[in-house]
Amino acid sequence: MARAVGRALATLAAVLVLTVPSTGASAGDGTTVPDWLDRTAREMDPGKGQGGTLVVTVGQPLALGEGDVRAGMEGVVEAMNKPDVRLVVVQESPDSGPGGALLLLLADSAVVPRDAGISTLSQKLLQSAKELHLCDRTRNRLCQALAQRNGKHVRAGDPGPESDPRMAQDEQAALGKARPPEGTEPHRLVLPPPDGTDGDGTGPPVTLLLTLLTAGAALIALAVLRTRYRPASAAGGARDAALPASTGPAIDSSSPARTAASAPAPPRCPPQRSWPADRAEPAPGGSRAVPAGPVRPATVRTGLHPQGYVELDGWLYRASWAEPYLAPPAPGETVDVTDCRAGALLAYAPGDCRS
Repeated sequence: MARAVGRALATLAAVLVLTVPSTGASAGDGTTVPDWLDRTAREMDPGKGQGGTLVVTVGQPLALGEGDVRAGMEGVVEAMNKPDVRLVVVQESPDSGPGGALLLLLADSAVVPRDAGISTLSQKLLQSAKELHLCDRTRNRLCQALAQRNGKHVRAGDPGPESDPRMAQDEQAALGKARPPEGTEPHRLVLPPPDGTDGDGTGPPVTLLLTLLTAGAALIALAVLRTRYRPASAAGGARDAALPASTGPAIDSSSPARTAASAPAPPRCPPQRSWPADRAEPAPGGSRAVPAGPVRPATVRTGLHPQGYVELDGWLYRASWAEPYLAPPAPGETVDVTDCRAGALLAYAPGDCRS
């Protein structure tokens, strides 16, 4: 069963690898950057996306995600340095999340409700922002506010963010501050994507995960059931008499099955049968069928009509009743058997009772 469950888990792992989208994207030089930063840079780059003015709406708290955040910031800054490219960020969620706070630093102009929170950034990210000149001039006040709160949220109505000249009351005012080229219409991007990630901006859709988990549970259950209910070997008693012996082909005596009292898994090759050198002698008082070879006693386990099973040395063998003029023995009685021919054994009445 462990092997079957292992195969099911391996199959599930392969399905996850092939179907779950990665949370990062390649920056072109082999570096993996967070997907939301890569999408923002591509949408702003005239050579890759639409260029012009991009309005990014942060509808839920945006996590940083996996990948090199510094490389992703560099990609956005590079796109913003191209002619006629503007970035406007509109925060609609009560909390920006660290990814949303980073977008606010990158933006040419932004809209944040006065009662909304702006997540603080780590010292490492703030140092990267300073090296990329994101804390110079108009962005300096928000950068200082994020550095001074030491892990606590900053409110848009606090002195630092409120005095940031890039902040606007609504989207139209923010577009005016960004000064997009005349006659151009902004294009939009929603982060996290409403149909691409869960609430924190990391990972695949919840519905996809649930589907994969359900499929994995079904694979494991199927493996367990197939192992637990695999058809058992022939055993003694009524199980062997479920179907009449004459309805199927004879079973070669070289492939016997273990009885229920023995070990559940029979060896590949049953033990060699040993036969006495003497031949059974006819009983006095009448004619009888004479075995064509040496005989051994065996116990009948299913009715011999004319074929059934007998037990010999703890193994079940297919046997044919060789004395049709006598009533076949009932299960539990003893018979003499011989394997003088290929296929099923031949069963005879015991030597001391045949007549």
